[in-house]
Amino acid sequence: MGIILHREVITMKELKKGLLLGFLFIVFAGVLNFEVGKISAAPMGTLKMGIHPSLSADWLDPALVGSIGVTAYFTLYLIHDALVKAMPDGLYAPCLAESWTVSPDYRVYEFKLRQGVKFHNGDTMTAEDVLFSFWRYKSSYAELIHGKVEKAEAVDPTLVRLRFKEPFPDFFEYLTIQGSTIGWVVPKKYVEKVGAAGFKKNPVGAGPYKFVEFVPGVRLVGEAFGDYWRNVPHIKRIELHTIPETATRLTMLRRGEVDIATFMTDVFYEDAKKDPKLRLLHPVSPAKIILSFASQWDPKSPWSDPRVRLAASLAVDRKTLADIHHPGTHPIGSLGLEGDPSAVQFPPDPYDPDGARRLLAEAGYPKGFHGGKFYPYNGPYRAYGEQITTYWKAVGISFDTILLERPAWLAMRRAGKFEGGIFLETISASTIAGRLEHLFTGSRSYGNYPEIQKLWEQYKREVTSQVRNDLIKSIQTMVREKHMFIPLNQLCSRTAFGPRVKGNPYRIQPMLWFPAPFEDIELEK
Repeated sequence: MGIILHREVITMKELKKGLLLGFLFIVFAGVLNFEVGKISAAPMGTLKMGIHPSLSADWLDPALVGSIGVTAYFTLYLIHDALVKAMPDGLYAPCLAESWTVSPDYRVYEFKLRQGVKFHNGDTMTAEDVLFSFWRYKSSYAELIHGKVEKAEAVDPTLVRLRFKEPFPDFFEYLTIQGSTIGWVVPKKYVEKVGAAGFKKNPVGAGPYKFVEFVPGVRLVGEAFGDYWRNVPHIKRIELHTIPETATRLTMLRRGEVDIATFMTDVFYEDAKKDPKLRLLHPVSPAKIILSFASQWDPKSPWSDPRVRLAASLAVDRKTLADIHHPGTHPIGSLGLEGDPSAVQFPPDPYDPDGARRLLAEAGYPKGFHGGKFYPYNGPYRAYGEQITTYWKAVGISFDTILLERPAWLAMRRAGKFEGGIFLETISASTIAGRLEHLFTGSRSYGNYPEIQKLWEQYKREVTSQVRNDLIKSIQTMVREKHMFIPLNQLCSRTAFGPRVKGNPYRIQPMLWFPAPFEDIELEK
């Protein structure tokens, strides 16, 4: 059985092998080098993308990007660059760091920097820029990571050494998508000159495109950077236009007003599929859609009973949800990626409304109950959330649905303000440990069970690979048995392309769910 990615069939064995190689970057200390060749042809043309999310001004500055801001990687991959990041050739591909080593006790990490890397203002990147960016980071997990540091030093202009107070085997978890952006590098001298506000107004990075313009809620524009270390971009100008309405994105694509329209859903997906002038590609996102119960630790709440949580899961027809809202994906029963060797793959709960009603009766709710507030964020997930509430209503569970625009939803999620309710969210970290970290740590966590928390703390301290693997698998089993979350579907970012876009701008890399790397995209001549 295979998974269809971008209209190419990759066998499960091949996908697992590819993902496993990414994870082995950490196991073997990530010592990897590859040849980088410049492309001599001058960038030409303009590519316009109609994207569904609204971009935040905070995402122009890597220091401000939180772990929940996965959409921020549109901006990061366009303007900035990192020590390591997900690329077509691996989850932990060497970028600004051409290699790295990790001590056997996981206390010392050394990064050998790529020489000759230029920022957009002409400054050459050095170890001082890396350390400056590391300490300047102030978003998710900043306090946690900074608090573990014993010493951070620039050994020489091309070597950074981080020494932690105690073993930190999970450090690379925080360098991945939806981990943190503590490894993304900005120019020290420029930031000190213009200040934080000035940098957000006119950001300078080391990525493939220089910042040109940002109009909140409207567009972000970048121009090709001829000195980008990896290769000169093919396209001279890239414009990301925020177009929330799917119908409008599709209409603009047909008119030639944009070249790419992201996230085709429902009838618009079917409509685009029938248009011979358009191409539809189906990148399977690393994101998994889950329902989180913020009130399950309140003994007065019906959601404190695991039978009720299981009933809510059995009431949902995952296959229909996937077929309608995310064609090409499938129902899920686990949080982890299928290629993650530490992820336990559980089967999805079946669609069993009669079983849901029996469980509710056993729990003391034969006539159902009011479940409180439900927070699916607005936009492309509104119809998805509405369909879920219809399934729940059929078994007797009613809700007050609170629709929030994505920025407002993200702000409330970060602040932990969904207490007492249920919310729909996506989990996108590269590894199962990163996904559980997202759910168990700081304001992102609404609680945990003592027996699970004990194992989690033991896992975070453990440095022996086999013991860590056994612990993380035990934690997943306990989470499953308690029905702490409801896994629903894999996310699929179906994207429509006009005739000007050459070939396939996606690569077979689960973490890159958007057209990237931007420097590799080409236009037809």
